[in-house]
Amino acid sequence: MQLEFLQVESSQVASSLRRTVPSSVCACLVVALLGCSDDTGGRDEETGVNTASSSNTTNNNDTTGPGDGDTGDGDTGDGDQGDGDPTEDTGPIPDPKWDVSTMPDSPDICLVPNHLPCDHLDFPSEEQRAWRALGLNCPGEFQAILDYNGHYDALEVLTEDLGTHNPPTYPILEGVKMVALSTGNAYDIVMPGTPGNTTLPGNDPGNLPAPMQPNAVAGDCVQEPNLVGTGDCSGTIGPQFNNTAGAFDYAEMRFRIDVPEAVNGFAYNVAFMSWEYPNFYGWAYNDIYIAWLESEEWTGNITFDDFGAPLSLNAGFLDFKDAPNDIDCPLPCSAPELDGTGVEGHAGTRWLETNAGVTAGETITVIFAIMDIQDNIVDSVVLLDNFHWTCIGGTPGTVVG
Repeated sequence: MQLEFLQVESSQVASSLRRTVPSSVCACLVVALLGCSDDTGGRDEETGVNTASSSNTTNNNDTTGPGDGDTGDGDTGDGDQGDGDPTEDTGPIPDPKWDVSTMPDSPDICLVPNHLPCDHLDFPSEEQRAWRALGLNCPGEFQAILDYNGHYDALEVLTEDLGTHNPPTYPILEGVKMVALSTGNAYDIVMPGTPGNTTLPGNDPGNLPAPMQPNAVAGDCVQEPNLVGTGDCSGTIGPQFNNTAGAFDYAEMRFRIDVPEAVNGFAYNVAFMSWEYPNFYGWAYNDIYIAWLESEEWTGNITFDDFGAPLSLNAGFLDFKDAPNDIDCPLPCSAPELDGTGVEGHAGTRWLETNAGVTAGETITVIFAIMDIQDNIVDSVVLLDNFHWTCIGGTPGTVVG
């Protein structure tokens, strides 16, 4: 169904709705909007983070609470540069704006908060810059509790489109920056000719950090909602993870956020690239990327191909192969789309888009995690960008886009 969107100021929504929906529904939506009109939605922004601990590993959890938006340690509340605020004054923060459309399978209206990119602002740490590059915790918008767990070299904020191919294979999709998350040195992705074989000490957990778990649920979470919370609803992690030595060179970005009251989904973009190609192509165990959603409707991986495989060297989306292999790309086998990237001579996917349904008003946890499986040699990387709320809903799925 084609959705028609109309951007309106929060102060205009009530009068607009009175002409289109029953008064009882209108009243409920107005109350919801008024409750969301404050800058932080009752939750403060992230605190400052030490990006270079003595172990070269960071595990930083933001637990800010209600207040005026300033914790004095890395928040963006008052524009004071001395405590980690962005160095650019954004001025008065306006009320949130909304995209209005008919919500699928609902008699009500879908109100998607309008997003104004803020990754042009200068934040004091790479982690803070990374979250804004992803599209989260911009001033005046719904705020998430943020946590990065990984070696500081595994995270890089990219300020330009990746590669030299024309048109760009990996353009920035939202704002002026995007994120690279790697099992090795993330900066290698912009350096053609790098071997992509960095061992990062101190982050080899073996088991997946909670609440992630590799075991599949005993059925279909959509048909049997009671299975949610008992394992991986996608059933895509176990075949790659079980019977191995576990996760090495692990890095994750996780956040917890309240779903706006009148949306039923979110989406983000991801691309996977690996130096494991071609030498390890087709092997049973390779680096993998997991996007874990913890919600009322789904617990498990949400980014996987049509064959039920998580993003890895063996994923169905691996369209760009820049060297021959014995399985599906004999000589000549090249991918000029990877020119100017660190994975020249290796392989990668296109930009992909994952959509996942959520319940309005619930609190969700989302984890973007990449890891070596079985060992900590040879690296892979994902690009991440453009997290946003949607009116799509439904079972998680990933498409090229």
